[in-house]
Amino acid sequence: MDMNEGTLTVLIQWCFLCLIWMGVYDRVLDRWGIRRAEALAVVTVFLICAFVSWKIAFLPSVRVHISGMILPFLCAGWLYAKQRQSRKRFMVILGGCLGVALFWFRWLLFTDPVLAIWDESWMLPVVAFLAVLTISRSGLTQLFLLLYSLTLGEVLYALFEWRFSGSCLIGGEYAQDLLWSTLSLWSLLAGGWLVLRQLLRIGQRDRDPENQG
Repeated sequence: MDMNEGTLTVLIQWCFLCLIWMGVYDRVLDRWGIRRAEALAVVTVFLICAFVSWKIAFLPSVRVHISGMILPFLCAGWLYAKQRQSRKRFMVILGGCLGVALFWFRWLLFTDPVLAIWDESWMLPVVAFLAVLTISRSGLTQLFLLLYSLTLGEVLYALFEWRFSGSCLIGGEYAQDLLWSTLSLWSLLAGGWLVLRQLLRIGQRDRDPENQG
Protein backbone atom coordinates (compact mmCIF):
# COMPACT_ATOMS: atom_id res chain seq x y z
CA MET A 1 0.00 0.00 0.00
CA ASP A 2 1.36 3.42 -0.98
CA MET A 3 1.85 6.06 1.67
CA ASN A 4 -0.37 9.10 1.64
CA GLU A 5 1.17 12.21 0.11
CA GLY A 6 3.04 14.19 2.73
CA THR A 7 3.85 11.17 4.91
CA LEU A 8 7.29 10.79 3.35
CA THR A 9 8.00 14.46 4.04
CA VAL A 10 7.22 14.10 7.75
CA LEU A 11 9.33 10.93 8.06
CA ILE A 12 12.34 12.53 6.35
CA GLN A 13 12.04 15.66 8.49
CA TRP A 14 11.93 13.53 11.65
CA CYS A 15 15.08 11.74 10.49
CA PHE A 16 16.88 15.02 9.80
CA LEU A 17 15.78 16.35 13.19
CA CYS A 18 17.18 13.29 14.99
CA LEU A 19 20.44 13.31 13.03
CA ILE A 20 21.02 17.01 13.69
CA TRP A 21 20.18 16.59 17.38
CA MET A 22 22.69 13.70 17.65
CA GLY A 23 25.40 15.91 16.15
CA VAL A 24 25.89 14.01 12.90
CA TYR A 25 25.99 17.24 10.90
CA ASP A 26 27.94 19.34 13.40
CA ARG A 27 31.13 19.47 11.33
CA VAL A 28 29.28 20.53 8.19
CA LEU A 29 27.17 23.08 10.03
CA ASP A 30 30.28 24.61 11.63
CA ARG A 31 31.86 24.96 8.21
CA TRP A 32 28.76 26.78 6.97
CA GLY A 33 28.57 29.05 10.00
CA ILE A 34 25.29 27.54 11.23
CA ARG A 35 24.73 26.51 14.84
CA ARG A 36 23.06 23.25 15.70
CA ALA A 37 20.26 25.09 17.50
CA GLU A 38 19.52 27.10 14.35
CA ALA A 39 19.35 23.99 12.19
CA LEU A 40 17.09 22.27 14.73
CA ALA A 41 14.78 25.28 14.81
CA VAL A 42 14.51 25.40 11.01
CA VAL A 43 13.70 21.70 10.63
CA THR A 44 11.25 21.86 13.55
CA VAL A 45 9.32 24.70 11.92
CA PHE A 46 9.20 22.74 8.66
CA LEU A 47 7.96 19.66 10.52
CA ILE A 48 5.22 21.51 12.42
CA CYS A 49 3.94 23.29 9.31
CA ALA A 50 4.00 20.07 7.27
CA PHE A 51 2.21 18.08 9.99
CA VAL A 52 -0.49 20.70 10.50
CA SER A 53 -0.64 21.42 6.74
CA TRP A 54 -1.15 25.18 7.07
CA LYS A 55 -2.23 26.99 3.92
CA ILE A 56 -2.72 30.60 2.87
CA ALA A 57 -5.46 31.52 0.39
CA PHE A 58 -4.61 34.47 -1.84
CA LEU A 59 -7.53 34.07 -4.24
CA PRO A 60 -10.58 31.79 -4.14
CA SER A 61 -8.77 29.33 -6.39
CA VAL A 62 -5.16 29.85 -5.22
CA ARG A 63 -3.84 28.21 -2.04
CA VAL A 64 -0.23 28.13 -0.88
CA HIS A 65 1.22 25.64 1.59
CA ILE A 66 3.49 27.33 4.11
CA SER A 67 5.75 24.28 4.40
CA GLY A 68 5.80 23.67 0.66
CA MET A 69 6.55 27.13 -0.71
CA ILE A 70 6.95 29.95 1.79
CA LEU A 71 9.36 28.20 4.17
CA PRO A 72 11.64 26.84 1.40
CA PHE A 73 11.92 30.31 -0.13
CA LEU A 74 12.67 31.85 3.28
CA CYS A 75 15.25 29.15 4.00
CA ALA A 76 16.80 29.69 0.57
CA GLY A 77 17.04 33.41 1.35
CA TRP A 78 18.75 32.60 4.66
CA LEU A 79 21.28 30.40 2.88
CA TYR A 80 21.69 33.06 0.19
CA ALA A 81 22.91 35.50 2.86
CA LYS A 82 25.65 33.02 3.76
CA GLN A 83 26.98 32.72 0.20
CA ARG A 84 30.17 34.43 -0.85
CA GLN A 85 29.45 38.01 -1.88
CA SER A 86 31.08 37.63 -5.30
CA ARG A 87 28.83 34.68 -6.22
CA LYS A 88 25.45 35.73 -4.86
CA ARG A 89 23.89 37.22 -7.99
CA PHE A 90 25.35 34.52 -10.20
CA MET A 91 23.88 31.79 -7.98
CA VAL A 92 20.45 33.44 -8.06
CA ILE A 93 20.54 33.49 -11.86
CA LEU A 94 21.69 29.88 -12.01
CA GLY A 95 19.05 28.83 -9.51
CA GLY A 96 16.36 30.58 -11.54
CA CYS A 97 17.50 28.88 -14.74
CA LEU A 98 17.56 25.53 -12.96
CA GLY A 99 14.06 26.10 -11.60
CA VAL A 100 12.75 26.79 -15.11
CA ALA A 101 14.57 23.71 -16.41
CA LEU A 102 13.01 21.53 -13.68
CA PHE A 103 9.59 22.90 -14.58
CA TRP A 104 10.08 21.99 -18.22
CA PHE A 105 11.32 18.54 -17.21
CA ARG A 106 8.18 17.92 -15.17
CA TRP A 107 6.08 19.22 -18.05
CA LEU A 108 7.75 16.75 -20.41
CA LEU A 109 7.15 13.91 -17.97
CA PHE A 110 3.50 14.95 -17.86
CA THR A 111 2.90 15.43 -21.61
CA ASP A 112 5.38 13.24 -23.48
CA PRO A 113 4.00 9.68 -23.99
CA VAL A 114 7.51 8.19 -23.96
CA LEU A 115 8.76 9.96 -20.85
CA ALA A 116 5.41 9.46 -19.09
CA ILE A 117 6.37 5.86 -18.29
CA TRP A 118 9.12 7.13 -15.96
CA ASP A 119 8.23 7.81 -12.34
CA GLU A 120 8.50 11.51 -11.53
CA SER A 121 8.90 10.80 -7.84
CA TRP A 122 12.47 9.55 -8.37
CA MET A 123 13.36 11.12 -11.74
CA LEU A 124 13.04 14.71 -10.53
CA PRO A 125 15.17 14.28 -7.35
CA VAL A 126 17.91 12.53 -9.34
CA VAL A 127 17.97 15.18 -12.07
CA ALA A 128 17.95 18.03 -9.53
CA PHE A 129 20.79 16.42 -7.56
CA LEU A 130 22.94 15.85 -10.65
CA ALA A 131 22.29 19.42 -11.79
CA VAL A 132 23.46 21.10 -8.56
CA LEU A 133 26.40 18.69 -8.39
CA THR A 134 27.64 19.93 -11.76
CA ILE A 135 27.09 23.59 -10.85
CA SER A 136 28.95 23.80 -7.55
CA ARG A 137 31.12 21.73 -5.23
CA SER A 138 30.06 23.71 -2.17
CA GLY A 139 27.46 21.90 -0.07
CA LEU A 140 26.03 25.20 1.15
CA THR A 141 25.55 26.41 -2.42
CA GLN A 142 24.06 23.09 -3.48
CA LEU A 143 21.52 23.22 -0.66
CA PHE A 144 20.59 26.79 -1.59
CA LEU A 145 20.15 25.83 -5.25
CA LEU A 146 17.98 22.83 -4.39
CA LEU A 147 15.62 24.80 -2.16
CA TYR A 148 15.42 27.73 -4.55
CA SER A 149 15.11 25.87 -7.86
CA LEU A 150 12.75 23.12 -6.73
CA THR A 151 10.39 25.62 -5.10
CA LEU A 152 10.49 27.90 -8.14
CA GLY A 153 9.84 24.93 -10.42
CA GLU A 154 6.88 23.92 -8.24
CA VAL A 155 5.38 27.42 -8.48
CA LEU A 156 5.67 27.38 -12.28
CA TYR A 157 4.22 23.89 -12.52
CA ALA A 158 1.28 24.75 -10.23
CA LEU A 159 0.49 27.77 -12.41
CA PHE A 160 0.73 25.52 -15.47
CA GLU A 161 -1.81 23.08 -14.01
CA TRP A 162 -4.12 25.95 -12.99
CA ARG A 163 -5.51 26.33 -16.48
CA PHE A 164 -6.47 22.63 -16.59
CA SER A 165 -7.90 22.11 -13.11
CA GLY A 166 -9.26 25.57 -12.40
CA SER A 167 -7.56 25.63 -8.99
CA CYS A 168 -3.98 26.36 -8.01
CA LEU A 169 -2.34 24.55 -5.10
CA ILE A 170 1.30 25.57 -4.64
CA GLY A 171 3.62 23.51 -2.47
CA GLY A 172 1.19 20.70 -1.71
CA GLU A 173 2.00 17.40 -0.04
CA TYR A 174 3.28 15.80 -3.24
CA ALA A 175 5.57 18.76 -3.96
CA GLN A 176 6.91 18.53 -0.40
CA ASP A 177 7.63 14.83 -0.92
CA LEU A 178 9.63 15.70 -4.03
CA LEU A 179 11.55 18.44 -2.22
CA TRP A 180 12.48 16.38 0.84
CA SER A 181 13.23 13.28 -1.22
CA THR A 182 15.74 15.38 -3.13
CA LEU A 183 17.24 16.78 0.06
CA SER A 184 17.58 13.31 1.56
CA LEU A 185 19.20 11.99 -1.62
CA TRP A 186 21.60 14.94 -1.63
CA SER A 187 22.44 14.45 2.05
CA LEU A 188 23.00 10.70 1.64
CA LEU A 189 25.20 10.88 -1.45
CA ALA A 190 27.11 13.98 -0.38
CA GLY A 191 27.79 12.42 3.02
CA GLY A 192 28.88 9.16 1.41
CA TRP A 193 31.24 11.01 -0.90
CA LEU A 194 32.74 12.89 2.04
CA VAL A 195 33.35 9.65 3.95
CA LEU A 196 34.90 8.07 0.85
CA ARG A 197 37.26 11.02 0.41
CA GLN A 198 38.35 10.78 4.03
CA LEU A 199 39.00 7.04 3.66
CA LEU A 200 41.03 7.64 0.51
CA ARG A 201 43.10 10.26 2.31
CA ILE A 202 43.77 7.89 5.19
CA GLY A 203 44.76 5.17 2.74
CA GLN A 204 47.06 7.56 0.91
CA ARG A 205 48.80 8.55 4.15
CA ASP A 206 49.25 4.91 5.07
CA ARG A 207 50.92 4.20 1.72
CA ASP A 208 53.15 7.25 1.95
CA PRO A 209 56.74 6.05 2.57
CA GLU A 210 57.46 9.09 4.73
CA ASN A 211 54.75 7.96 7.17
CA GLN A 212 56.17 4.49 7.53
CA GLY A 213 58.39 3.93 10.49
